[in-house]
Amino acid sequence: MNIVTLLGSPRKNGTSARIARAFTETAATYGATISEYSLNTMQYRGCQGCEGCHTRSDRCVLRDDATAVLDQLYHADIVVFSAPIYFGDTCGQFKSFYDRMWSLLRTDAGEDEDCTRLPPGKIAVLVLTHVDSAGVHNDVVERYTRNLELYGFEVHPLVAAGLRLQPNTDIDAHLYDAAALARELVRAG
Repeated sequence: MNIVTLLGSPRKNGTSARIARAFTETAATYGATISEYSLNTMQYRGCQGCEGCHTRSDRCVLRDDATAVLDQLYHADIVVFSAPIYFGDTCGQFKSFYDRMWSLLRTDAGEDEDCTRLPPGKIAVLVLTHVDSAGVHNDVVERYTRNLELYGFEVHPLVAAGLRLQPNTDIDAHLYDAAALARELVRAG
């Protein structure tokens, strides 16, 4: 099983990254191959709205650090999307990469056709963290879930809410949930 992990947090060991790693470390013990990308350390631009991915190519026409990661999504069985929520949406590093995923959709699909360019059968683990009370950012969870389903993913959200701002906040319950989900999904695969 091939797992691609996208760490969107600007903090290398932030809460969302720690939860994502609990998932991938557990999956690795069951034989999964893990590729991890810290978006904050990569050099890439957000979508330029040029539509080159729909008029000149079937892939994003920009060439930067995101190019290879976007290509890996075609080969992944599971993709872990991980980001903190800042000011009502995912952090900028994550959102910029996510916008580049526009190139993974077909704009010429008919009403009854799948609009994704990705092969079927993919799973997304959506790790979102924030300091607000549970439920405050349900709109973000719902929006990203709906969009990932448009790409053909079966989506499994892991949301950690009500977190303290201090580094190394106790998130053991969330780490446990991530590990349990990894066991479930990797064993099923």
